[in-house]
Amino acid sequence: MIVAIFWLGLVLVGYAYLGYPLLMRVLAGTTGKAPRQDETTPDVTVVIAARNEAARIAARIENIFEQDYPREKLRVLVVSDGSDDGTETAAQIDASVRVITLAGNAGKAMALNTALKTVSTEFVVFTDARQRFATDALRRLLAAFADPSVGAVSGELEIVEDLARPAPASIGLYWRIEKSLRESEALLSCLHGVSGAVYALRTKLFRAMPAGTILDDMWVPLEVIRAGHRVWMARDAVAYDIASADAKAEFRRKTRTLAGNWQLIARLPWLLNPLRNPVFFAWFSHKFLRLLAPWALLGSWLASAAAGGPYRAVFGLQTLCYLAALGALLAPRLAARIPLLPAAGTFLMLNAAAFVSLPAWLRLQHDPQRLWKKS
Repeated sequence: MIVAIFWLGLVLVGYAYLGYPLLMRVLAGTTGKAPRQDETTPDVTVVIAARNEAARIAARIENIFEQDYPREKLRVLVVSDGSDDGTETAAQIDASVRVITLAGNAGKAMALNTALKTVSTEFVVFTDARQRFATDALRRLLAAFADPSVGAVSGELEIVEDLARPAPASIGLYWRIEKSLRESEALLSCLHGVSGAVYALRTKLFRAMPAGTILDDMWVPLEVIRAGHRVWMARDAVAYDIASADAKAEFRRKTRTLAGNWQLIARLPWLLNPLRNPVFFAWFSHKFLRLLAPWALLGSWLASAAAGGPYRAVFGLQTLCYLAALGALLAPRLAARIPLLPAAGTFLMLNAAAFVSLPAWLRLQHDPQRLWKKS
């Protein structure tokens, strides 16, 4: 029984992080299909939900107006969620910018719900105040809507060193696998998450979110899928962001995201039903198993310690690997010189965040607005 626990945990984690991405890549290469696209430029509203963003909201709006997109077809709507730093005034840089002010801190979900009640254009784009768009981002983002089967489109978020002179920073093995997986899922019509910094939607498909919803970038595409449409990923629709230099802040951000996945399961129980969830296989393999992965890793580690015999050596090897991964997190510059060590550090950080995500959600479910913080 103990040996079975060891192997079950190992297989679960191996499938979630390596087997499933490889399977999807093979399937995408043989049966994947991209949607029809064209260069039309429909009327679109760009929605920015902001809280205390006076320092950067004007530059963000200017970046949107600098898009290679007909100005007369472009509208900007800023929802200030209880800001007390003058965000509303700072956002009014042009008469075409609409600003909605919410009293108190209602949370991002309610800010977006309020915004969508007033949007009259056929398409809406969601973004944040922190990022910047490449000049052709809107054109690329909206091109796939020429295909009526497409209900939402995710752009590509690139991490850069400087927003003023964006040049892609190096990304690790884990994130390269993740980006490839999302592209494969899009080709197979089972992509079920988008980048919250850059995604577009057919306005009529928006469904209001319950107050305190953490992951609008999961709720919205899942509702699009349930309505019978597909979610596409436009990797040439690029938004730029700067990676957090604070490892603790990055850990909190990932914990918040994973806590949001637990929240979605509670609020959308049909996700667990393969007869009702159109993308059950992809969601279960990509999202749910990764929530279980740290428990599987812990089970395998403890089982190898208890099994005796040759498994004691496996226990020692696992322990050394975890210590090396921890070292990669504590000394990232040194780890960068050793192949695969940064990926091990990322893997450990993600699974540590997954491990604490369930208790984090249970603690904060009565005050979920605390999970929407500027970063």
